[in-house]
Amino acid sequence: MDIFINDDKLDTPTCDEQTVQDVVKCIQQHHCPSGHIVMGIMCDGMPVEAGKMAAAMDRPLIELERLDVITSTKEALVTDAMVQASATLQDTEDSCQRVAELVSEGKSQEGVELLGKCLSVWQQIHEAVAKSIAMLELDADAVTIRDEPLGVIIGKPRGVLLQMKSALEAQDHVLLADILQYEFSEVTDSWHAVISMLRTEAEGRLTKMTAS
Repeated sequence: MDIFINDDKLDTPTCDEQTVQDVVKCIQQHHCPSGHIVMGIMCDGMPVEAGKMAAAMDRPLIELERLDVITSTKEALVTDAMVQASATLQDTEDSCQRVAELVSEGKSQEGVELLGKCLSVWQQIHEAVAKSIAMLELDADAVTIRDEPLGVIIGKPRGVLLQMKSALEAQDHVLLADILQYEFSEVTDSWHAVISMLRTEAEGRLTKMTAS
């Protein structure tokens, strides 16, 4: 079986691999480019999706003809994640305003269904931001944005979501529309600032790495 790291063939493995997980661990420990981490794999030319990663890791190497291991720096991963998060957040913000319009028009069921999708996407953005903060090893209590600690800002959506839940349970669609139009908008504005800060921080570190 052939093993490639970022399209470069690994000619002399230094570990006794039995499964895909074994070889990935070996590459992370002994063959990763400096400052890189493993970010994905391809089995026989097919990218492995996140939901199927565990099963792919357990596969015996004998079943494969080629294993591609893709690596990148934490800073590059954060940059890419924040570019995507920024675009997704804007889409979600637009969708939430649409929810407010639907609720105001009396189309509550349609609005609630769309809101559920928005909240699911919001959770994904929250996870991307949290992982990026961890990757960059930032102290969320020490870093401030607009004179507020980063940890406080990333916790703001919880309060707004609780207000939404209460409004939904009370079937107070007027209150729900107000929350979406005003309070939620303020939160997303703060989160755009967080995403921008994380991207700038990651890009700055990448520039320093390239220059050194």
